[in-house]
Amino acid sequence: MYDIEREKKILEILEQRGTVGVNRLATLVFCSGSTIRRDLTKLEKKGLVKRSFGFVSLVREIGTEETSFSAREILNISLKKRLSKQASFEIKNSQTIFIDSSTTLLFIVPFLNAYKNLLIITNGLRIATEIITRTNHKVIILGGEVHPHTNSALGSSVINQAAGFHADLFLSSCAGVSFDFGFSEASYDIAETKKRMLANSTHKVFVFDKSKFGQNKTFKTCDITGVDAVIVPGDLDKTIIEDIEKLGIRVTLCPDAIS
Repeated sequence: MYDIEREKKILEILEQRGTVGVNRLATLVFCSGSTIRRDLTKLEKKGLVKRSFGFVSLVREIGTEETSFSAREILNISLKKRLSKQASFEIKNSQTIFIDSSTTLLFIVPFLNAYKNLLIITNGLRIATEIITRTNHKVIILGGEVHPHTNSALGSSVINQAAGFHADLFLSSCAGVSFDFGFSEASYDIAETKKRMLANSTHKVFVFDKSKFGQNKTFKTCDITGVDAVIVPGDLDKTIIEDIEKLGIRVTLCPDAIS
């Protein structure tokens, strides 16, 4: 296994299990103790993991449950690409679109080239940079306090600026979603920014995978009925899909592979 593949595997295991013993982690990754320690040293220098008394865990933003943007960006890449491609089919030429700052919708950028004359409004620094360098579309970035952990601008100024725009389409992922609490986030600022974007959008779409369903994060974005459609992978429980559809929400399954 190459170094980069092993690092991705380490991050995936820590995302799923939380804190793991270093020796146990070496067993799960099928490598020696010396190799796992070298990998963890690299990941520590990148600010992605932290070690303490023989155990290792992901670095998370203080006051939230959020893993760093850099760590999340390299997790589940294939699934994120499939969700993003399916989300791109919601777009029409000449639309104004709110897109959140998530690592999931970062992968929508190459699919935007299938459309003409789009205006993207986002608070995400990385996705804004990707759009202006890889497409011919215009970008408005909402300005505020920059949070390197989320690679986005957040705060009251971002929320207030979002109130001054209308979008034809809202595209977003979420930290959690459930029938009782709706869509939610681990950060107050992220939830409030999305709430304002939602209120000013005509068509509202969320994307999420099965790991997010049943999760109630601290800050609510909107009720589950506050959206028009959701895009999910085919491994989401069929009963859940049926129950969502009964609420009048369109459910679209993303393909198992990108053609």
